[in-house]
Amino acid sequence: MKWFAVFVLFSALLSGCSSSVKLSGHNVSNVSSNINIDSAATIAVLPDPNGDALTNERYLPDIVAAFKERGFTNVSESLSDPDYKLVVNFTSEAKIESTQVPVFNNEHNLPYTICHKDPGSDTRTCFTRYRNFMEPIVSGYKTVESQTNVYSFHYTLTDRQDKLLLDSTNTVVHASCSKWKMFEFLAKDAIARANFNNPVDTPYAVEMQEDYSCE
Repeated sequence: MKWFAVFVLFSALLSGCSSSVKLSGHNVSNVSSNINIDSAATIAVLPDPNGDALTNERYLPDIVAAFKERGFTNVSESLSDPDYKLVVNFTSEAKIESTQVPVFNNEHNLPYTICHKDPGSDTRTCFTRYRNFMEPIVSGYKTVESQTNVYSFHYTLTDRQDKLLLDSTNTVVHASCSKWKMFEFLAKDAIARANFNNPVDTPYAVEMQEDYSCE
């Protein structure tokens, strides 16, 4: 019974230490007021010719699947004469973030004086001493620089006359996740969040499932 209790406690400590991946994202898009996409419309998903061909082509199936999850039935990577063209591009960049953090001084000296009267006389003797308070006290601020990675998924939607109907940029930030996993996340999440009726400028945060690995 004793060993069982120890095991339960150890398991609780492990579960308490585990943490899921938290992603910070931003979705910005502008859309034509005349857009009206039928779920049966044919949509060709194409890589941006000015982007990285291998990267963009890798996530086309994820984008197609995300559209079908939303009920669009005729979305494909290869259509000869589609109603719409969705041109996609994935990019990433490293950025240095500067943050002001407080500097704490744990010792704060406060003087105090003790006086006593000498026996048999009126003479007083005084001593000044200092107390040490072990409490965090802000003594200043310093700048800390850290590197983070910004992953972006940009896409445009045009009609048969190549008229621009929608322009969207979706970003997600993480310091250590694999960019391939971040692009995979964006390919699905950005389409799921896509708004075909109104402009969007929305930051958001996502906490992934406990068993999710972003490596």
